[in-house]
Amino acid sequence: ALPTIAEIRARTLEKFGRRPCLWQCNATLAQLRGDKDVVCISGTGSGKTLTFWMPLLFRPDGIQVIISPLNILGTQNTEQLARLGIPAFAFRGETATAENFQAAEDLQFRVLVAGPELAVRSSPGSGFDRLWRNDRFMEKVISIIWDEGHCVSAWGHFREDYLCAARLRHIMSRVVRFYVPSATLPEHVLVDVMSILQM
Repeated sequence: ALPTIAEIRARTLEKFGRRPCLWQCNATLAQLRGDKDVVCISGTGSGKTLTFWMPLLFRPDGIQVIISPLNILGTQNTEQLARLGIPAFAFRGETATAENFQAAEDLQFRVLVAGPELAVRSSPGSGFDRLWRNDRFMEKVISIIWDEGHCVSAWGHFREDYLCAARLRHIMSRVVRFYVPSATLPEHVLVDVMSILQM
């Protein structure tokens, strides 16, 4: 059963020391429900990142996968989570080793962070390609989060991997919903993002 708003607020306050707003609770519920993709538009500094972690409180074996445009965001996220006792790992060039991907397959991390190049373009049978096709791993994944969602459109012509993002839908072993948070998604950008991600 899904938690109530009151339960979400109480558990989030207990674990993260912050009382979430109604929109954060609704974003959490939408991810836990898992029946549709979710777009979340809220200002910079309003607490969007908290909505990445809140669903983990209600799925003890759940995993969140974050596709982030900037390595520094991934590093900040994993350090913040480590302090809270949530095992997280940021994959980038030097850390994208077979051993670390094996640890992810073995469900040692509850949060994975990677750039679009690694997450979308991994060659068949390696890295993220193996994770996306691994049913034991994918059944634990709550959401695939496209952090700074406007970058899917605004940066797409610089980083062609964003333009291939919907490829994930075709190689994942099961349906996992996309969560697209952004501080800035005017309608024409939103339409473009939804088209690229096949939402």
